[in-house]
Amino acid sequence: MRLVTYFIMIFTSFIGILISAEELPPYIILDKDGNKVGMENIIDIAEDGEVIFFGEKHNSSVSHYLEMEILKSLTEKVDSLAVAMEMFEADNQTALNKYLTGKIDEQEFKNSVRLWENYDTDYRPLIEFSRENNIPVIAANIPRRLASMVSRGGIESWDTLSENEKKFIPQKYKFLEDKYKELFLATMDNNPMMKQMGKVNINNLYYAQCVKDEKMAESVAEFLSEHPKYKIICYNGSFHSDYGLGIPQKLLFRMPNLQIITISTVIVPEDLELDAKNFVQELDRADFIIFSRQ
Repeated sequence: MRLVTYFIMIFTSFIGILISAEELPPYIILDKDGNKVGMENIIDIAEDGEVIFFGEKHNSSVSHYLEMEILKSLTEKVDSLAVAMEMFEADNQTALNKYLTGKIDEQEFKNSVRLWENYDTDYRPLIEFSRENNIPVIAANIPRRLASMVSRGGIESWDTLSENEKKFIPQKYKFLEDKYKELFLATMDNNPMMKQMGKVNINNLYYAQCVKDEKMAESVAEFLSEHPKYKIICYNGSFHSDYGLGIPQKLLFRMPNLQIITISTVIVPEDLELDAKNFVQELDRADFIIFSRQ
């Protein structure tokens, strides 16, 4: 799609940001059967999906490189494509829309939204490409303040919200006692930051995790309801979509017949060879799994 635009992007917006394939840390991609595949295989399968979840590791250069590659490839093959991002919060949607449509400049945009620290290096390329190619971007996540309220005071803390604030929380949510909670508790138990936090209510932390998933699923579902011909690629941390749990699970509660494709990222330590035989136990994470050094 729009070859001229593509080359303009290469020589302007992405100067000093894009990394070449040769500069990347080593990685392999496996499908759920353990076969080694390339990006072209993911694209072929992803074309048949209605929502593609790309579960990244937020500090992985391989994740961010492949995110850009899959967006460019899908743009060429899919007539109506939208992007959903964990990295933007729902109450920033208006400012994001204004920037994407050229109504405000980049500095005003940056002053108007809450950006992640690695925005310029890792997420700006996705936004700039979307802007140049008229791709809608969904600010999918719940405002962090509202999630923090739950982590500190439980779901009851939302009883004090104003009517305006209630617009940005998920209208439906449930807290399941399932594999997702088991994985969450195990992750928290192994997180050294938990010891620094002192006494915390682990259930409230889980509830906060769930309302993020619910809001992101709701954001995607609402967009698809209004734009049924679109396909969506959603960029989120891998925990939010691994094993088809988190956002995909919550999305299927809302739209049970959706065709969903999942991609995950696993960071592999230096002392473990990047060989498919070493990752058999990881193959149920997603339809495609990226095993990377970084």
